[in-house]
Amino acid sequence: MLRVDRSDRALKRLDRLPLPEVGLKERHDIQQMIVQSPEEFFAEMGETLLLIGEEVRPTDVVDDRIDLLAVDRDGAVVVMELKRGTNKLQLLQALSYASMVAGWDKSQLVDERCRFVKKPSEEVEEELEEFLDGDLSSLNQSQRMILLAGDYDYEVLSTAEWLTEVYEVDIRCFRLGLFVEGESEYLTCTCIYPPPELADVARRRGAGRKRALRWADWDAALEGVQNPAVVTYFRSELERGCVSYLRRRQLHYSINGRQRFFVAARKERAYVWQHGRFAGDQQYWTRQLGKHADIMPKKGGARLRFYLTTDKDFNAFKRAVQEDIPSVEFSKMDPSPADESGEEGGGDDDE
Repeated sequence: MLRVDRSDRALKRLDRLPLPEVGLKERHDIQQMIVQSPEEFFAEMGETLLLIGEEVRPTDVVDDRIDLLAVDRDGAVVVMELKRGTNKLQLLQALSYASMVAGWDKSQLVDERCRFVKKPSEEVEEELEEFLDGDLSSLNQSQRMILLAGDYDYEVLSTAEWLTEVYEVDIRCFRLGLFVEGESEYLTCTCIYPPPELADVARRRGAGRKRALRWADWDAALEGVQNPAVVTYFRSELERGCVSYLRRRQLHYSINGRQRFFVAARKERAYVWQHGRFAGDQQYWTRQLGKHADIMPKKGGARLRFYLTTDKDFNAFKRAVQEDIPSVEFSKMDPSPADESGEEGGGDDDE
């Protein structure tokens, strides 16, 4: 890692210290740092994951524990194994754990997340549904492995490459590095296999395979929705030609040529994601919908999320979008929503 000195137009190399030599322990230090800051760590990795639990027992038959268990937006279960240095058995451990959790059903993952975050199952299921690209039925249709280590033996990387290339097993190896400058310490997490460009290709391939498992049409997509108000609204909007995105069961709404809202169907209700903010918007939607809409700022306050449950809610939302919202002025600091909800394949915090 190089520090930039703009005044002298120079670069200073920071000292890299081996993790075992600086007194950082796997479980009590590094793993707890990840647990306490999962979003920051996963962003450093370039991954979008939801942590399910730590020290997870994959089956009652063995006493071993998975260091970290997560899911990605496609519903794949991600087994994460952490080592400070090198360990030839790291990949074998991850493979065996992945094989064991492959037999888990949805309820086991929900229960594990409940224990981890200390929330009731209803809240966890809602949290998972909003995180996933699909609904809860997409959980654990596939498994992935992520290895985190200070370094790797050649045998581990060679085996990971062979399993990935020949058998399409999704294995990724990240090197952890600790850099020091004075009293400041910096942890880096760099993907060394597969190379980032190949990882992107693999991710796109995986997304393509997942699409084949989604709903064949909107009739199939709405079959799993139990709230008649949601079904009625979606069918009405689709019939009139509203822009839609089947893979995520979304309706998209543009205001003055800019996409401003999407409405996503879920089992019990629909949730709305507002791109950008306008003055008094939280109070406006509270007046239109009521407190039960659970209106909440997201993305550091740059977005707004709320829920629609009843026919009255949907009618109020549609009337607002058609009559009131076109005349309001949205904030200038409003990046393109394509990365969050569109066909590009990205997502937001509540999808």
